Amino acid sequence: MLGWAKRQDFQTDHRVLNRAKWSSRRLGEILLRQLVTVFAPTGTLVMGLDETIERRWGQRIAARGIYRDPVRSSHEHVVKASGLRWISLMLLVPIR
Repeated sequence: MLGWAKRQDFQTDHRVLNRAKWSSRRLGEILLRQLVTVFAPTGTLVMGLDETIERRWGQRIAARGIYRDPVRSSHEHVVKASGLRWISLMLLVPIR
């Protein structure tokens, strides 16, 4: 939808997509299956995990928590950060 805001019928398209019931887990499953089919149809799958904290404030952010900040913390000094914790799963494939 990026760049579509200048279209005359953008409001109608946005309203339809905004009111639809979306499942991010189901969408992620479909995307992962397609990525595996295209980039790694045979062999062993190599996955990578990444965790990051998005620092956000506000009363409407219900999923916010307090987590240990791995970048600013050390063994002796622990730094806590408030925000949303995102965990990303990556499919790692060789570039040919």
